[in-house]
Amino acid sequence: MPERDYSSTPLPKKLGIRDEMRVTLIAAPDAFEETLGDLPDNAVLTKRFGPETKLALCFVRSIHDLAATLDMLTLRLPKQASVWIVHPKRTSRYHTDFNQNDVRDQALSIGLVDYKVCSVDADWSALKFAWRNR
Repeated sequence: MPERDYSSTPLPKKLGIRDEMRVTLIAAPDAFEETLGDLPDNAVLTKRFGPETKLALCFVRSIHDLAATLDMLTLRLPKQASVWIVHPKRTSRYHTDFNQNDVRDQALSIGLVDYKVCSVDADWSALKFAWRNR
């Protein structure tokens, strides 16, 4: 099967942001909203979780950030929501003490299951998770 080229796909579409969706941004870089570009109709970006949160984008920069973010998700991510844990790429200008495998392993340990991967930009990659069905 030939590989698909998603490099021209708008970032909101790659991330699964849809019309009228509430998206919570946690620890996003200063210019990230501009990086997202145009959002679908009536999509709302917030900095706090609420019961109507459908998608979260959580940026982590260190293994400590990852642990703290997962603790927060355990308490605040609604059961019907999904979350992108966005982390620096190995080739990023950010120096990291962890990698994608650490993100996956630690998220799995709290009951999240990964089901998508996305390149956000030259510096950031992301894994998408949802709560494991019980």
